[in-house]
Amino acid sequence: MSPPRPRSAKPSLSSHPHAHLSSSSSTLGTRLGRLVRFFLSLYLISAIFYTGFHFLVRPAFSLVLGSASNDYSAAAASHFSPKVDALKKDKVKHPALENAGVKAADIRNEDTRDRVWAAAEAAEKKGKKKANAGRMEYVPPSVITDGSELVRKRMDGLDGTEWDVDQMHWHHPSMPLAHSGELSTSYEDVLGDLDASKAPVAISEDHFLSLSFGSSLQPSKVIPYYYRASAPDQEGFEKEDITITTLVTSNRFKVFERLVDRYKGPVSATVHVADSSSHSEMLASLDELYTSNPNMMKYVDIHLVYDPFDRQFNMWRNVAKFFARTEYVMMLDVDFWLCTDFRSRILGSSEIMHRLKGGMAAFVVPAFEFAKQSDGVDPDTFPADKSALIDLVKADKIGMFHKSWAPGHGSTNYSRYYDAKPGEVYRVQGYTHSYEPYVIFKKEGSPWCDERFIGYGGNKAACLFELYLSGVSFYVLPDDFLIHQSHAYAEKARKHERRYNRKLYTDYREELCFRYLNLFLDQIDGPRAKNLANECKKIKGFATTAARFIAAAAGGTR
Repeated sequence: MSPPRPRSAKPSLSSHPHAHLSSSSSTLGTRLGRLVRFFLSLYLISAIFYTGFHFLVRPAFSLVLGSASNDYSAAAASHFSPKVDALKKDKVKHPALENAGVKAADIRNEDTRDRVWAAAEAAEKKGKKKANAGRMEYVPPSVITDGSELVRKRMDGLDGTEWDVDQMHWHHPSMPLAHSGELSTSYEDVLGDLDASKAPVAISEDHFLSLSFGSSLQPSKVIPYYYRASAPDQEGFEKEDITITTLVTSNRFKVFERLVDRYKGPVSATVHVADSSSHSEMLASLDELYTSNPNMMKYVDIHLVYDPFDRQFNMWRNVAKFFARTEYVMMLDVDFWLCTDFRSRILGSSEIMHRLKGGMAAFVVPAFEFAKQSDGVDPDTFPADKSALIDLVKADKIGMFHKSWAPGHGSTNYSRYYDAKPGEVYRVQGYTHSYEPYVIFKKEGSPWCDERFIGYGGNKAACLFELYLSGVSFYVLPDDFLIHQSHAYAEKARKHERRYNRKLYTDYREELCFRYLNLFLDQIDGPRAKNLANECKKIKGFATTAARFIAAAAGGTR
């Protein structure tokens, strides 16, 4: 019998070439998994303890011990207050003002002179105190003030001014005075020969002008041509000229005088008179300014607005434009220095004048601002031609006006302006509703500024938004520019008023889009409605609603 064959020995696990590596990897993975679970558990436990302490233990501790907790809070506050104060200070800094180097003291001075927002802040603080004290019972007033007394108080003491003295006469259609023809006899002789059926109807000039500027805060007394320029009254005065329309307050009289001496052309300026305690002094200063300067008396029409409402900028702009005596106007802030003679360049260009006469073009004079406030004080040091300006731009000493708010002037396209050749006028592309350049346009037929915008923020942009929606295109003058003369701003007023005007502007844009859609229904596919289509489609829901409106107007289905 043959001996049994020996079993073949199985190779041991350790004899496999990868056996040791697999064992080590498995052990390492297990250890890492345990470590991750440990830290995750530790994190969860810590989160539970932290939440419980802050939301359960600490409130209970504060409730029981009270004063001790307050001491702890006070200590913590004293420890962190320097950092908090620093953050607050950083937060209120305005980039444009920091770039211009405006002094904080100047800003505070502007704010302290502002009675409106000082009262608003006081009322806000008082309201918070009342809210903290709980609801208070209504106490009826002991004296009921009638309407006339309310008007007197709103006029802030200016009710002593004469009202309804100047009259406007509306003549019978059969009378020569009802038309533009010249009289062969005197006005008194004509009136003396009239029978009662053809007597003129007289209305108060104050009443008429209150309707002309009816969207502004009322009552407001407008005195046209308080000072009247002599040049427009001369025979042969050229009406195809450009009137600068501007707003002037008493702290800008010297800057205004420099503007007039520089321009030596028609100016229509609105001067606001508000403070009853000092308006006599202010008018005396205005009289000295006007009567002592031959250029003022020759070129400048000044119109007064008496009311207690500060910063009705758009109403003031409308007054200056309304009484301008030339075919074209330039809406300009008084603080800008005219570095170049754009007036002669425009009047001497047949192409530009042809576009202006058509009423569908507005010409932009690019605006600049020095990086340092100290560089923008003396206009005698400003560049007088484009090449000198570009040298300053390359040296980072000057740039776009309010560059911290790019939508304001960015559509001018400053890069293209720098590269533009002499006489190479170019069209503004990429318009935005915040665009607010300084433009020259035709007075007749152009929209008026919406007077609901009071104070800073969006007021001038609203004027130009409607101008753009009406079909006017903007073109940039490549050889001309303006430079802002440095001054401090009332920052508190700007903060409050921008908040209000931002909301108003949002609603205003939508309102205006539908109004002009209705106006352009018969030419909706024409060139004049192009700006309307491009800008209003940015408003949510407008395109859909407009399509239905157009279809309904054309007799289509709703």
